[in-house]
Amino acid sequence: MKAEKKVITQEKKTALNMLKRNSSYEEVAEVLELPVSTIQSWEAEDCTVV
Repeated sequence: MKAEKKVITQEKKTALNMLKRNSSYEEVAEVLELPVSTIQSWEAEDCTVV
């Protein structure tokens, strides 16, 4: 069985790094010009990966 490689876009990587540095969802969304809900879902996905 092949292990699936996790693909992370540059935007997602930037968002997760900003959140780790205590930026708010709103700040991250504003910088990346994305909805807050997208940032929140990326963070949720990142937390569930083992």
